[in-house]
Amino acid sequence: MKKITLERLLYRKYLKTSFISVFFIGLFLISFYFIVNKNIVNKSKDLILSNLETFISLMIDNQSKIKTEQFLEYLSNKNYPYNGKIIILDNMGKIKFTNTKLGNLLGIKKDDDIFKNNTYKISYYFKDILAEKIVEKIVLDNENYLIFSKKLSNSSFYLVCFIDEKEILKEINILVEYCRNLEFILIFGIVIFYLISFFYISFNAKNFVYKINQPLSKIVDLTKTFGKKDASIELESCGIFEIDRLSCNFTKMLKELDNRTKELILEETKRAYQESLANTDALTGAYNRRYLYNFSEQYLKIIKRENKELSLLLLDLDDFKKINDTFGHEIGDIVIKELVKISKNCIRDNDLIIRLGGDEFVILLPNTYVEDARKVAMKIIDKINEYNKNKEFNFTISVGVSHYQKGDISIDNLISRADDSLYEAKRVGKNCVI
Repeated sequence: MKKITLERLLYRKYLKTSFISVFFIGLFLISFYFIVNKNIVNKSKDLILSNLETFISLMIDNQSKIKTEQFLEYLSNKNYPYNGKIIILDNMGKIKFTNTKLGNLLGIKKDDDIFKNNTYKISYYFKDILAEKIVEKIVLDNENYLIFSKKLSNSSFYLVCFIDEKEILKEINILVEYCRNLEFILIFGIVIFYLISFFYISFNAKNFVYKINQPLSKIVDLTKTFGKKDASIELESCGIFEIDRLSCNFTKMLKELDNRTKELILEETKRAYQESLANTDALTGAYNRRYLYNFSEQYLKIIKRENKELSLLLLDLDDFKKINDTFGHEIGDIVIKELVKISKNCIRDNDLIIRLGGDEFVILLPNTYVEDARKVAMKIIDKINEYNKNKEFNFTISVGVSHYQKGDISIDNLISRADDSLYEAKRVGKNCVI
């Protein structure tokens, strides 16, 4: 798989997006131009016809009190917008006036009957006009003419005005040309904008990539040095939320990995001793005295080096000889096994329970403060008291607590202090923790 840098990938994505944006903007402008151009032409035609209708209506209304002959003469001499040419005819189709040029195009003259025109199409159009149907356009001599018709009020005459479509398009084309020039200006402005944006974003992209690459490079470097002595696993904040979250999560992962590695070393150490030596007590399954000393010798070195906490519980059955004498040694063995079972249920998986001999047990609690160790001891005593309910035989224990102190040479130092506490617990009434 071909490798690519983050910076190059960013540039490539940016350029691709920019070119696509320019293409669609250009396509939009072209589509917009044709749509607007078409609408301008159509709307302009409608507006011109509307203005022409208003002009003629006002003209007719203003002259409605003049005699008919004078009014017809007035209409025939009037200049109409956009060089419009008119025909005036009565409701029977007889021509009262016609523009000379228009008459030549239609093949008619004054006093002719429009319905007897040789051209059927023209006769058909004028029938619709006299029937007051809407007729908007007619083709004469391959030229398009717009038609406007108006019935003169209080008379039987109709005025029909013909306007060459090219006369209208002259003004419309001026507006279209203006729109086209405006389009070129907009396109030129957009191109300039994109060029400026390209250089601006390119400059900022370099700074952005550097800001991302710097913390990522530190993470890469950290993976190279992790596991070495005195290697730091702290990453500085760079100000980017996602990168800082990644750095924080990566730091937590490394710390967790470090802790698990240490735990694995501890577990592997325990497993190695379990496989090489017979380290368990046959009756209870707890570790024996030999394992305690072999394990503690190595583990105390770890505690000294890493300044870890270690607490120790020394458990002893109260009046165990009396239990054996009263119920027999088989019951005594059951009591010892129940004590181990209850104790295991009250401690963690990495805590160790060791049988020193007879009815005396040691529980090692790594990474545990002495106050928490006393809580564990009280939990064991409470569970034993619950067990004793409705039992034929009852048993209790006394517990002495100690913890690792600077200057301790071996596990015997902790056991000795726990033994003193255990002696005090026996003296104050048993079934308690000191």
